[in-house]
Amino acid sequence: MRLSRLILLLVAGLVWAQTLEDILTAESATLSTLNAWLTSEQLVLSILSNAQGVTLLAPSNNALNQLYNSSLLTQLTVDPNFLTAFLSYHVLSGEFFVSNFLNTQAATVPTFLNQRAYSNVTGGQKIQAHSNNGTITFISGNGAQSNVEAYDLNYTSGTLHVIDTVLTIPGSLTDTLVADGLTAALGALRRAGIESVLNLASDVTVFVPTNGAFSAVGSLVDAMTVQQLTAVLDYHVVQGKVLYSQLIAGGTALTAQGATVNFRVLNGSLFVNSARVVAADILVANGVVHVLDGVLNPDNTTATPNPTASSQEPAFNGATTTVAGVPFTSEIVTATSTSVATSPGPTFTVSGIPYEAVAAPTRAAALGVAALLGGAAIFVNI
Repeated sequence: MRLSRLILLLVAGLVWAQTLEDILTAESATLSTLNAWLTSEQLVLSILSNAQGVTLLAPSNNALNQLYNSSLLTQLTVDPNFLTAFLSYHVLSGEFFVSNFLNTQAATVPTFLNQRAYSNVTGGQKIQAHSNNGTITFISGNGAQSNVEAYDLNYTSGTLHVIDTVLTIPGSLTDTLVADGLTAALGALRRAGIESVLNLASDVTVFVPTNGAFSAVGSLVDAMTVQQLTAVLDYHVVQGKVLYSQLIAGGTALTAQGATVNFRVLNGSLFVNSARVVAADILVANGVVHVLDGVLNPDNTTATPNPTASSQEPAFNGATTTVAGVPFTSEIVTATSTSVATSPGPTFTVSGIPYEAVAAPTRAAALGVAALLGGAAIFVNI
């Protein structure tokens, strides 16, 4: 028995003694392209190999081959710093095995990406992890989904999971609103003159009403002065806190306008005051966006929802739609995708893992970030 146990311990020790290079070589059928990228950048490979307690989400050969048919390849080619950011976003600050994510509705995890040109979130840009019937999926910018194919490939400095699609770095608030067809909100921000301010702010949570929500109160909001409109829009922003959905199952938050919003989970739906969240946890460069089916009213902070109703009454008394259509959209001239309002609303429970429970970066990981960013100049175009 003692001999058998000793053999098992020796075998386990040999497995954990593998270096990152060993893993990449052993998995060459799947990771040869990533291996070639990292081999050409020895400093980065050394950092990833020695930064203790990290998780590498390694895009498969097929995942990286998809880049040749995407705009991401252009970014990698024209921006000498983008490859640094791209690779940084695929490294999690902490050692996370698949078992950490199983049976978890949603968990938010920080990455090594903390370059201000690409992220303005304290502690590094985040990704969302979801588990569904044993499949682990990571959600990144633009709602991109990356499924785990092979997992828990352990090496001396951490662990590696193979993913079938590259992670997408979250874009600016403006780009995200355009991509999701939330043109009324963007137009309102432009009319109020706070679009740039909000894009440059750090650590924000933005509650964004759909075009339909703005249309339902169009007779009032379209006639507001800039000061009045700014107050309404500020009531949709929480500054200094990135509140992912698993953090707001209940309670309140102070907004940039000065009044508080109330969070409730009723019948599996998350509400902000009386507005239902119809799309949650949309990652942006400086925080997170939650899409609402109603416009919040800072003069009606006690508005409560009817969770059995398919739609909620507007929080503004006497508001109606206007014959001119959706307000504020005339200032936005662009082709947009289908509005997220047409997608099914998410289901919420209070069992999600809070960010603090899984996301504390290790000191070694933080040192690795600094070294990685310091080596940005060594990258060359691919």
